[in-house]
Amino acid sequence: MHDPPPSSADPRSLLPGTTVGGRFEIVARVGEDALGVLYRATDAKTGKALALRHLPPGLLDAEGLATLKAECRVAAGLRHAKLAATFGVGKAPDGAPFVATEWLDGRPLSEAVEARRGGAPMPLADAYRLVADVCTALSAVHARTRHGAVRPEAVWVTRSGETKLGELGFAAAVLSACGPGAFPAETQASLAPEVRQGREVDARSDVFGVGALLYPLLTGRSPAEGFVPPSQAHPEATSGLDQVLLTCLAATPADRFPTVDAVQRALAPFAGMDMPSVADEGSLDIDVDVHVSSAPPAPPQPAAANAGPLSPSAAVEVELGAVDLSAVLSSITENDAPRWMLVKDGLDHGPFSGRELVDLIVAREARREHELLNMDTGRREPLGDWEDFAGFLAEAEGQAEAARRRDALAAAEQSDKRSGRAKLAVAAVVLVAILGAVGAFMATRNAREAETVAGADLDDLYARGEIELTGTGGILPDPPAGRRGGMRGAAPAMAGFVGSYEQAMQIAVELGDASMSGGQRRLSAGDVCGVRNRNLNRIFCRCVAPARRRGERPGQVTVDIAIAGSGRVMGVSARQGSGSFKGCVRDAVRGIRFPTFGAPRMGARYRFDANQ
Repeated sequence: MHDPPPSSADPRSLLPGTTVGGRFEIVARVGEDALGVLYRATDAKTGKALALRHLPPGLLDAEGLATLKAECRVAAGLRHAKLAATFGVGKAPDGAPFVATEWLDGRPLSEAVEARRGGAPMPLADAYRLVADVCTALSAVHARTRHGAVRPEAVWVTRSGETKLGELGFAAAVLSACGPGAFPAETQASLAPEVRQGREVDARSDVFGVGALLYPLLTGRSPAEGFVPPSQAHPEATSGLDQVLLTCLAATPADRFPTVDAVQRALAPFAGMDMPSVADEGSLDIDVDVHVSSAPPAPPQPAAANAGPLSPSAAVEVELGAVDLSAVLSSITENDAPRWMLVKDGLDHGPFSGRELVDLIVAREARREHELLNMDTGRREPLGDWEDFAGFLAEAEGQAEAARRRDALAAAEQSDKRSGRAKLAVAAVVLVAILGAVGAFMATRNAREAETVAGADLDDLYARGEIELTGTGGILPDPPAGRRGGMRGAAPAMAGFVGSYEQAMQIAVELGDASMSGGQRRLSAGDVCGVRNRNLNRIFCRCVAPARRRGERPGQVTVDIAIAGSGRVMGVSARQGSGSFKGCVRDAVRGIRFPTFGAPRMGARYRFDANQ
């Protein structure tokens, strides 16, 4: 993958300086294989390097392109330190698609293995660390999807010895659209039998791929050359290790390890590891001191270029800090990247860069009780326990308390003009209650009318953290009391009822005691969008893609949802598409769980574009 830059006569080439996707400038051609040409590019918006794989024109038909977008949409939502990030799909000047991914300064494992042929085998501990890294990445992948094509060409080793699993989404889409024949014969030997035969793929297919990675590391042979037990080719290998490898490579999925975590646990003792995962310890004994691109490495970007400017409120908070928050901010945003996940109201938000997280703290949208996860290190603790953000939390809380005091004083002075001191306290309490109710009403009304962007057009690439799906969420009002009597007799069955939105909203319910814990609080439009956006890929893969294959174009789809206070979906109505499409959407939405809330029931509406 170190071809010289092509001449301008090459019709497949994207010459240096060419801009694709409206913002990505080609820097250099890295290499070419059966699946297209790989380029290094620069994002004009962020100044960062990324990799563009330009697929051969005609490789994918319209259905294959839709599959590529759907697979990459799922991949773009996954972030892990051992997983090469997928950014999205775009269209090159020749009309062929390209896939944008994280730039990795290194080389694929297939080249590292080839370089070691005929030499000393890789130390068992190093082979374990490499495979453990891949297993760690796959464990995160399997929470949402599967890779389907784990092989040496899809694993990269960087100059610093770090392992990254790549081609998530892209490889599976090519397999689905073109079959295994799109890959070279030697590569096909690393694919599980069910993958080569076009049968259903699951996590155990990736277990086979892990075995196909480990085999050449221990034997120096390709899986296409026939099986030789590692105990006969590696001085540290034993018959027990042979059995672990054979279990990974079993022809029948049921005979393999059920998960990649199980593979990691089985391998650890043979590598002399006490713990099942030591993927971050030590450095790999792999020669990776090669240039993947003929272009010089991109210079490091200063922190200010990696993140947007602070909001005005954030700038004020920095100036008022008792400590030098500007210095702390500089430290937080050094080598800034979207590595922070915030958990609040039971939902994951992010990933955010350090600068974005500070903005959220200043805006009081991120609070000390919210859980914060650093995806690079795996550390997960309440935000208040992170020392780096303590100064910003204290500053924001101090400003919020000062604002509350000012508001309370103003309210008390206003009330004192109309009544005596004896009535002042009561009036203040009533005023606060009224303002809270009006604020909640206005927020709900505005949220119902506002469009929440959560999804996207993957034909136009976005930077990391900006890839989204288009959707609109809102809260629907309860039907008038006079219309709820039609199913009053069905009230006792409400707990187990599942039907249409209209049927569910006609069921008579007990309003309960408004003073109970949580009162009559309902989910906001943001809550609804957050849950639905996290599950929208399920509808695209399960309902939209099959509908497109049948020639349907449902367009803007409206889904009305009746949600019980327990978070269970008790009624769904889909408004667009054929009967089979609407039935599929109803079934998919019924399996979704929302956060619990104080009211017994509520209605919500969600819209998304099924044609994007």
